[in-house]
Amino acid sequence: MPDDTPRPSRLDAAYLALACGIAFFWQLGNLGLVGPDEPRYAQVAREIWQRGDWLTPTLGGATWFEKPALLYWLMGLSFQLVGFNEWGARLPSAVAATLTVLLLGTLRPPLGPAAALMTATSPMMLAFARAATFEALLTLAVTTATLAFHLSFEAARQARLTQARLILYLFYVALGSGLLAKGLVGLVLPLGSLLFYLLLTPDLRREPWKALRHLRPLTGSLLVLAVAGLWYIPVIVQHGWPFIEEFFIAHHFQRFTSNRFHHPGPVYYYLPILLAGLLPWSLWLIAGLYRAVQPANPVATGHENSQNTSTDDAKSLIRLALCGFVTPLLFFSFSGSKLPGYILPAVPFAALLAAHSLYCLSGRQHLFWLCLASLGQLGLYIGLQLATHKISPEKVLSGREFFLGGLLVTVLGLGALHARRRMSGLFRLALVQLGLVLWLTAQFPVLEPQFSTKPLTAIIARQAQPAELVVFFRCREYAPVFYNPDHTTCCDAAREPNQISDPATIAATVARRGTLLVIFPQRERSTLEAEMWTLHLLGTSGRFALARLTATAPPDQPDSPETGEVRHHGLVPQHDIVQDAVGADMHPTPQNRRLDDGPLGNP
Repeated sequence: MPDDTPRPSRLDAAYLALACGIAFFWQLGNLGLVGPDEPRYAQVAREIWQRGDWLTPTLGGATWFEKPALLYWLMGLSFQLVGFNEWGARLPSAVAATLTVLLLGTLRPPLGPAAALMTATSPMMLAFARAATFEALLTLAVTTATLAFHLSFEAARQARLTQARLILYLFYVALGSGLLAKGLVGLVLPLGSLLFYLLLTPDLRREPWKALRHLRPLTGSLLVLAVAGLWYIPVIVQHGWPFIEEFFIAHHFQRFTSNRFHHPGPVYYYLPILLAGLLPWSLWLIAGLYRAVQPANPVATGHENSQNTSTDDAKSLIRLALCGFVTPLLFFSFSGSKLPGYILPAVPFAALLAAHSLYCLSGRQHLFWLCLASLGQLGLYIGLQLATHKISPEKVLSGREFFLGGLLVTVLGLGALHARRRMSGLFRLALVQLGLVLWLTAQFPVLEPQFSTKPLTAIIARQAQPAELVVFFRCREYAPVFYNPDHTTCCDAAREPNQISDPATIAATVARRGTLLVIFPQRERSTLEAEMWTLHLLGTSGRFALARLTATAPPDQPDSPETGEVRHHGLVPQHDIVQDAVGADMHPTPQNRRLDDGPLGNP
């Protein structure tokens, strides 16, 4: 019987290349580092590079054992390619997301290319591919390990033993890389998915020893140890129990079993996040989940490529996708700490399920789903417009622009109804998604002040006087630590930027030092206006402001070198600075001891 399985086409490859280029790399560096995580991780990577110690992550000179070192290593290399900037910080995530998409694209058509395109244009992947965080790296490792397991068994069934062995080695390398990417979760997610897969696969369930022989667990364990041991073994040898206590106990077990880190959420926390984060593909995901748990329907659907989604290897792939989707959803739903990015490893497998339903629906069902998807994109556009206007009220919401943009989104989306091939219709919907990306990135100059304090860092660079201390009043922002290492100190014993929440402490510090630069939420300005000092507003950035507080009377005592020296990059002990600002003994605990001997200078 001739093999009529469709092969990956150059057109599909071009679709994916275009989607990744726009989705992950366009204007990647044109938004300042956002929130506490991005600048904090970027600063850790810079310190690793500047210290020349690729083993021990540090933040402000104190050991930083929250996460493994792989992202910091890749950021450090990226910084050498493109500089200490947003591009350098985010490039590893963008590349990891691209590799995840391309890996899906190599799977058996039509499922693989369709799932890859859905993944590349899903809002969740778009967001975290552009973030200097660990999620994209973890997703790449989990996806690679899970799919390599499947492909290895498929190659063995077809008597391609050498290929099966090589793919199996890739499986174990990916497990080790997952450990380096984000710790034990990089092992738990793929192994949990594969355990479910083995239980749901009749031939593997009947002959578990045969599956075990194929997996070569001893060789595989050594390979995982060789990869993950590049960092874990020497860091445990060097730091011992303090590392184990902070990395494994605090940031693995306590993070999962408790709300110690203040990220609670209900059991259903991730359901709305997945539905919104996969728009417009979440509609096909719902249908895909239903079909994945239903017995095979022998009735032909009568459209192109339908037969290629009902063969044995396609069925096993869908079964694997179901396990890969459900495992992280269940695991993190019962975690004590919940954040949106945790569920990102489920997105590629959700896309596989959605792609499966795309090719299984009948003609009329498919047209109806396309209409719903177009409406979903219109809703996404309206939501983005309204959110942008609410976040930045100074951006005038033009009714004419709003209407024309919505009309364009609707027309382009409904254009998928006229596509002859389902992949072509999918690409037309994806083009609308990419258009929304282009529109949103054009709003970066308006959105940046609302999400990043980067605009204030330019003012600090111009206005800060020698030895002038910068503190944060009732806010926690790491961006100035990364952008102004010569004028901003980091960090106190809790590894936070120098924060002061008490006006009395502000008064004492201003009286002692004479002047003080303060970053604060604009709503707190009235609190900082007092007779004991003069407030000179230097600039604002969205909800934050920068001011210089100048004492109305001469300082109580001149600054000494120990308390007044501005430290370069925050990589030397800041005990005296923090104690002077906060008025308390803030020496770090032994497990967070400082590792520096002196300033390292500018990059």
